[in-house]
Amino acid sequence: MDEKDWAIIEILKSDSRISNSEIARRINVSEGTVRKRIEKLREEGIIKKFTVVLRSEGIEGMILIRTEPKRSREIYEILSKKFDEIFEFSGRFDLVIRVNCKSLEELNVLVDEIRNINGVKSTDTLVRLH
Repeated sequence: MDEKDWAIIEILKSDSRISNSEIARRINVSEGTVRKRIEKLREEGIIKKFTVVLRSEGIEGMILIRTEPKRSREIYEILSKKFDEIFEFSGRFDLVIRVNCKSLEELNVLVDEIRNINGVKSTDTLVRLH
């Protein structure tokens, strides 16, 4: 990756709906160059997906998860089918999921579902205060 790729990524991070022509204008290259670079970034897995960030309503939280070490990858795979924002960490917790729920009750149901996955040792939930 070079400076042009990074410039394209930074623009897309702030607005993934921006046209290739507008990106090209901003970084002083052709639209075809932008299109080819984005496609290459997608093929290489650098850009995984384009997404929508919603206005936060309800309860926003982080569910911190400790797993049995030998089951961590399997648990990650299970959770990644249901949650978009899941992260692996080293340290006290192995996985962290960012969630938005309509209510505390909905959040509690999610936490209970996670706790019932074979290999999950414990969870801790952080609720964001607005």
